[in-house]
Amino acid sequence: MKNNTLDLEKYLWKKRLILINKNHSKIKEIKDEIKNNKAKLSSYKIESIFIQNEFKSPITLIGLDGLIKLEEEDLNLNKIFKLISTMPMANF
Repeated sequence: MKNNTLDLEKYLWKKRLILINKNHSKIKEIKDEIKNNKAKLSSYKIESIFIQNEFKSPITLIGLDGLIKLEEEDLNLNKIFKLISTMPMANF
């Protein structure tokens, strides 16, 4: 983080990002789910980052190409894993 803004550039083509609003009403459940799925998230090259209201949706998935792939109200990792497996860069 620099100047309180998210530097997405350093993740480009290296990691997918799940951006999670720190003020989400289910933040504890979300943190537990991420902790319980750490290995699978890693295998999908997903980094989870907790942010402060920088995006319009509480949960935002950013692809390897830096583009927004999914915006949701609640975290659904199975939906995210399925979506990633349909992407052209799924295996990279």
